[in-house]
Amino acid sequence: MLQIIRSKVTTIFAKILFFLLIASFAVWGIGDVFFGNPAGQSAVEVGDHVRVSAREAAMEFEQARRRIGIPLSPEQAIQLGLLERVMDDMVTRGLITEATMRMGLAAADEPIADAIRDRFRDSLGQFDRTAYQTFLAANGMTEDEFVADLRLSLARQQLVGAVIAGNEAAVPKALVDALHAYRGETRIAEVLLLPAASMPAATAPGDATLTGFFDERKDDYETPEYRSLRWIAITPSTLADPASVSEDELRLAYDERSAGLGKPERRAVDQILFDDEAAARAAYDRLGQGATFEALDDGAFDLGTITRADLPTGTVDAVFSTTAGGVTEPVQSDLGWHLFRVRSIEPGETVAFEDIKDVLRQDLAREAAIDRVFETSNALEDALAGGATLKEAATQTGLSVASIANLDRQGRLKSGDTATGLPGGSFLTSAFGTETGSQSSLQNDSDDGFFVLRVDSVEPPRIPALAEIRERLVADWRRDTQLTAAEDRAESLAKRASEGALLAKIAEDQGLAITQLPPLTRRGGGLPSGFPQGLVAILFDLAPGEVATAADDAGAAVVRLAEVIPAATSGDQADQARAAVRQELENGLEGDVLELLLADLEQEFTVSTNPGSVRRLYEVVSQ
Repeated sequence: MLQIIRSKVTTIFAKILFFLLIASFAVWGIGDVFFGNPAGQSAVEVGDHVRVSAREAAMEFEQARRRIGIPLSPEQAIQLGLLERVMDDMVTRGLITEATMRMGLAAADEPIADAIRDRFRDSLGQFDRTAYQTFLAANGMTEDEFVADLRLSLARQQLVGAVIAGNEAAVPKALVDALHAYRGETRIAEVLLLPAASMPAATAPGDATLTGFFDERKDDYETPEYRSLRWIAITPSTLADPASVSEDELRLAYDERSAGLGKPERRAVDQILFDDEAAARAAYDRLGQGATFEALDDGAFDLGTITRADLPTGTVDAVFSTTAGGVTEPVQSDLGWHLFRVRSIEPGETVAFEDIKDVLRQDLAREAAIDRVFETSNALEDALAGGATLKEAATQTGLSVASIANLDRQGRLKSGDTATGLPGGSFLTSAFGTETGSQSSLQNDSDDGFFVLRVDSVEPPRIPALAEIRERLVADWRRDTQLTAAEDRAESLAKRASEGALLAKIAEDQGLAITQLPPLTRRGGGLPSGFPQGLVAILFDLAPGEVATAADDAGAAVVRLAEVIPAATSGDQADQARAAVRQELENGLEGDVLELLLADLEQEFTVSTNPGSVRRLYEVVSQ
């Protein structure tokens, strides 16, 4: 169990590739000075600007602890090295942040606005200001603070993007070709399949045989830990009241959001880009003299069928006010001066109010409920802090208590059925990380809501008595004996084939069907269902004509390598495959380049970490 936990901790952090920094910088604070309590101590400091408080570090540590998917107390997670890995990650981001600030990099307003709109959209694709404001309130940030952090985050991405750019030439063609040849090779196999179920069924085992079978694999029959618990959940879905949304509110929402409903107008557009207005104007004048659009410049290219959102700022009105077949006058954007030709127009389609009002009603009710979620969660937390039981707190806040018995950590019941109606997020992790008779803290779920739970009882894992599972044991014993018989028969047939007998003749003598598989890749691509997965690795170890066996829980197989097909060296598919290999190698090189950058930044900037400040936070909480 400990090894499983350690492997999960390692997987989450140790395998993060450096090149993914360009897309993964989260917004995190660099200020907030507190004194007089552990939360105000610095957990990480980098250079002159970056300071991460113990509270911020603890929040990130908690998120990482939940992502592991195995119940761990903070103390256990710290002992396994999780806090150290989290702080290493914060130092990495801090180094990039400090370099960004030293260089004075800053993102423009437009990409910031785009990022905010993309992050906070409702089910209709519109910007959801309520969700935005709720996010700010939940994180204790003003809009100016959030925008400032986002501006810095985007600037960090710019810096990392600049560092890793230009690696294409650094990947040798010979390496790309060699890896493509290795991965692109396929092999064709002839297979005799021997399903375990086709082997003669054994008679019922005697008591001694069954007892021996059980004793050899008792751990396989251990029951999971089951827990019985109660909880209170607060979500927008449960608090929403669609019936309270008035017709006037629906009409207003429809008017405000109608532009984003339905199907937007689309236009097939060609473009010529010029460096200056004079060149664009001269080309436009030539149109009036009879020149074709294509004759104006050999740099004309097709933008495809686009919407307003696809055009550079400043060009939208010109393009979408031009008739089909027309050419815009010269228009300027940040990219230069443009002439656009509109080849064709696909009119937009609007959605009638009656067709969309039910969706709007649900959205408006949910938006209104989000505020109630926070109000209700605060009231619930106050009631529990005042000593109320779950039932008493639920009564005081107008909520209800749900319960479930015999739940395992995978969310299944003793019957094997998956439990329904459970909160999402870290609910199961919390349920199996809370002590018996104890209550969890109020936690976020995956539906913009909260939950708090209490563990009433725990049934620990146990190995059942043979009599309890006798039927299951007999079925497993029979299946095991059939699988052994299939493997023995496969070995016998493979021996005959290795001694010179034709596989087709062996199949005929045994009344078996021989199957020729389609070309298989090293990664198992092309293997039909029903054939052992291990067959592929075995196949790529054989020389043409050689025979081997493969097996899995369903049976065994005799496999003969019939043909080796080298990777294609020309054609579109070969070019695409080589491009994918090159991209993978470039990504790895980008990671190496960033690692060198970070090593250099560590020499340039002072770095200090104080994991003790985070550990002391948990000591204070537990007192």
